[in-house]
Amino acid sequence: MSKLLLIRHCQSTGRHPDAPLSEAGAKTAGGLITRLHDLAPDAVYSSPYERAHATVRPFAISAGLSVGLDDRLRERALSDRDLEDRLDHVRRSFAEPDYRAPGGESLNQTKQRAIAALTDIAAAGHRLPAVSSHRNLIASVLRSMDTAFGFEQWQDLRTPDLFEVELDAGRPIRFVRLDALRRFAGQ
Repeated sequence: MSKLLLIRHCQSTGRHPDAPLSEAGAKTAGGLITRLHDLAPDAVYSSPYERAHATVRPFAISAGLSVGLDDRLRERALSDRDLEDRLDHVRRSFAEPDYRAPGGESLNQTKQRAIAALTDIAAAGHRLPAVSSHRNLIASVLRSMDTAFGFEQWQDLRTPDLFEVELDAGRPIRFVRLDALRRFAGQ
């Protein structure tokens, strides 16, 4: 059995892939350095989206680690168009995991690519990799281990949030939310 740290990115200025962290998010990412040093990850991976990368970059620099970018860790494509009722589509996707909004990805599709990425990261032989990603993707992984993880829990995910995930043969089987980063996030 292996473990990894799954991190939801810090507060950002928007949803666009190039959206940077907000001023508060950048401060929190700096505070995250200490917390991650305490946990001692030996590898760092991230979604290529700037907000996820910027969340773990300060720690990686301080620890002398590179950040492996993996496109499979990107945020879920909810739709290829603006949705007035975005939350209704997200809510429906938790009730019907194969549901896809127009031009979007289902929760199950997101889960499949996420787990494929985590399986490959686990197979790389790290002692404890840290993985930075996004709310929908992380929720899909957590739901794969606990079907009670639904829309309400998705809404409760923080920026940042930190989970320790246990894997068996590269497949996530258990998770625990680690002590909140509230002291860093000012939440």
